[in-house]
Amino acid sequence: MSNANLVRRAAVEVSFDGVDITKSVRPYLLSLTYTDNEEDEADDLQIKLEDRDGLWLCQWLNDMVQAAASKTGAASSKAAPLASTATYQVTSKSGLNVRTGPGTGYSKLGTLAFGAAVNTESIQNGWATIQYSGRTAYVCADYIQPSGVDSGTNTGTQSGSVSSLKIRAGILRENWYSDGSDKVLDCGQFELDSIDASGPPATVTIKATALPFSSQIRQTKRSQAWESYTLSGIAREMAVRNGMAFLFESTSDPYYDRVEQVNISDISFLSIICHNAGISLKATSNILVLFDQNAYESKAPVKTIRRGDGSYTKYKLTVGKADTQYASCRVSYSGSGKCIEAIAYVEDYKEDSDKNQQLEITARVGSIAEAKLMAEKQLRLHNKYARTATFTMTGDPDMLAGVTVLLADWGAWDGKYIVKQAKHTVCSSGYTTAVTLRRILEGY
Repeated sequence: MSNANLVRRAAVEVSFDGVDITKSVRPYLLSLTYTDNEEDEADDLQIKLEDRDGLWLCQWLNDMVQAAASKTGAASSKAAPLASTATYQVTSKSGLNVRTGPGTGYSKLGTLAFGAAVNTESIQNGWATIQYSGRTAYVCADYIQPSGVDSGTNTGTQSGSVSSLKIRAGILRENWYSDGSDKVLDCGQFELDSIDASGPPATVTIKATALPFSSQIRQTKRSQAWESYTLSGIAREMAVRNGMAFLFESTSDPYYDRVEQVNISDISFLSIICHNAGISLKATSNILVLFDQNAYESKAPVKTIRRGDGSYTKYKLTVGKADTQYASCRVSYSGSGKCIEAIAYVEDYKEDSDKNQQLEITARVGSIAEAKLMAEKQLRLHNKYARTATFTMTGDPDMLAGVTVLLADWGAWDGKYIVKQAKHTVCSSGYTTAVTLRRILEGY
């Protein structure tokens, strides 16, 4: 809790390879931007630092890069000395909850990613004491192990690769409503992607991503036949092969007698078969997440944005047709001496309309029910960009990719939307959140 008499403010927390460097960063920070994407694109982080004295370019960043390349652990820079604590690694495949006290009954502060480095001050009664967003916090000791111990999972990184440098960040919103309450946005874990230095004025920009372009899952092209596999089985095997955790959030799990991956990277192939199945793919905090978009769209809205309510500073509303708008979709399959087909329709389908266009899909399905489900998902996939909106508002940690909001008093744009992208930025002028919304297609 903050002092209710103090002015509201936003602060950032940053760690490199498990070392908290927040105090070192704070005097030089120009901006920190965390971009949270709903699907297809990896989350990313950008930290921009003032470097008038050349400290970051000539000394500190050089030490960090050399430390990462030599695999010696955290940097020995004077700007961020190692604390006298033990370094552990998170082993929970779905991430590890950080709590305010040593027990599951205490409230949750955030989540540490699978594979994240964490400095523990002590371990008692099965709970490890750590520092999280500038405060004492606790994690279950059953889901951490000393760094350097083989967890049985290939990390997928190569010795000497700068991208192995792990970066964690969080945004702390303090006393926002003058009641002393605080809110933490855990941005997650990223890997260093690039460092840019420019001037004048002299600045250093650190760019990190949840799925580096140099990573094996992006770069290594493979040819492989997957026989008698489910979609979740393919994704799980790819995650393990690339040192990532895996989370599958869909009641539908397509089965493949045979599907071929031909001279294409794991992430590209997985993206293709996910799209064909109407399932969304996301990479975040070293976790591959596959989810049913319909289930996310069905969640209760976290916020109502009403025209003129003062919750936003900028807006833009758009109606666009990035693809043909289909009135129906037919999925059919002819094989083994039988024909299976099913058709899905939009909510306001009019049979006698001369504007009706039907999307035709040929896919191997085992039943009419499976064909109908695929038709519904494909129809949603091809029609989902009809109405979009963007808003810039004061910083809101609840506005994350995948949550839903309501628009009210916006005329034709009224309705339920899902957050396609949320961009959280902290800079000298304050904390802002810019969101891109997509109108939810209801009824099919």
